[in-house]
Amino acid sequence: MTITMILAIAQLAYASTAADVKKGNLLYNNKKYDDAVKVYDAALERDNDSAMLRFNKADALYKKDNYNGAIESYNKALASGQTRIVPQADYNIGNSQYRIGSAVAKTDIDKAKESYETALAFYKRAMDLKPNDKDAKYNYEFVDQKLMALKKQQEKDKKKQQDQKDQQQNQKDKQDQQQNKQDQKDQKQNKQQNKDNQQNQQNQNKDQKKDQKDQQQNQQNKQDQQQKQDQQNQDQQKDQQDQQNKDQQQKDQQQKQDQQDKQDQKQDQQQSKQDQQQKDQQQKDQQQKQQQEEQKKQQEEQKKQQEEQNKQQEEQSKQQEEQKQREQQPQPKEENKPASPAGGDESVQFYQASEGEQKEMTEAEAKMLLEGYKGEEATGQSIHMRRKQVPMPEPDKNW
Repeated sequence: MTITMILAIAQLAYASTAADVKKGNLLYNNKKYDDAVKVYDAALERDNDSAMLRFNKADALYKKDNYNGAIESYNKALASGQTRIVPQADYNIGNSQYRIGSAVAKTDIDKAKESYETALAFYKRAMDLKPNDKDAKYNYEFVDQKLMALKKQQEKDKKKQQDQKDQQQNQKDKQDQQQNKQDQKDQKQNKQQNKDNQQNQQNQNKDQKKDQKDQQQNQQNKQDQQQKQDQQNQDQQKDQQDQQNKDQQQKDQQQKQDQQDKQDQKQDQQQSKQDQQQKDQQQKDQQQKQQQEEQKKQQEEQKKQQEEQNKQQEEQSKQQEEQKQREQQPQPKEENKPASPAGGDESVQFYQASEGEQKEMTEAEAKMLLEGYKGEEATGQSIHMRRKQVPMPEPDKNW
């Protein structure tokens, strides 16, 4: 009796879970992904170890653009130990990682590179487990090209930053040169000003000495005004002549000094001009050298781009031929389509009621079933998140 009761309880739980899975499938096919996730969660509360429930829940989360949540659910499905879902789960995790990377490719190149590399690792594992999986191979090559483009963009950004840094350094050097010239000019002006101050001081000293001498002479003249009047006149004339001679000497000396200063200034200007011409010539030579190197790099880059274009054209021709062959064959399974309990292929199946067990369908369930099957193939296929391959350069349609 105990065994019979346990079997009866298990059979009831199995039937309840199968009904929830069926309901979740219908909601998924009607693109009601939020409701489908709720139904899958309710079923998981009764059967927490179901790999297929977690797999289908991950597909619904993927459709909601919740890629991190989808990856978590796929990993839990893999943790169940069912090996037959591993290739599909790895493939879908690769898709999710690519979506995460492409969302931040323009704002955070390092994070995008990390996501692309992770996606490539999962595609590689899916191909190792299922070598004839052309979709995994195609997506691997596509994401690998995206990763290479990001690396090239990162190198260009680094080169641009270095060029800006070099330009700022050149501007700073020019400013330093101008400042040095201004300092030299100020030093010359200070030197000339010191010379003028010294000359003025000498003139003041001479004037003071003359005044003292004149005072003494006046006093002596007052004492002997009558006796030495003639001598005083002679002395005065002599003093005047001496003063004129001194003034003339000072004037000549000042003229010589001015001429010497002008000559020195002219020589300094010529030397500065020559130095500037040499620096300008060096900068011009350096710029020409940089332009030649940039032209050489551009030619090499154009050559690489041409080779990549040729390779892409060959790949497109090959893919077009494969596309024509696939169009003549039966259509592949669609991407992210929940599996039906009646599935018979090698992928993971949903729960289904025991054979011979009958259950009446309500009117609401019948309407939902018809809406879910409208425009869709029979749901006897598992969710593989596959789409018909599209040749380059329209890779996004592959997703």
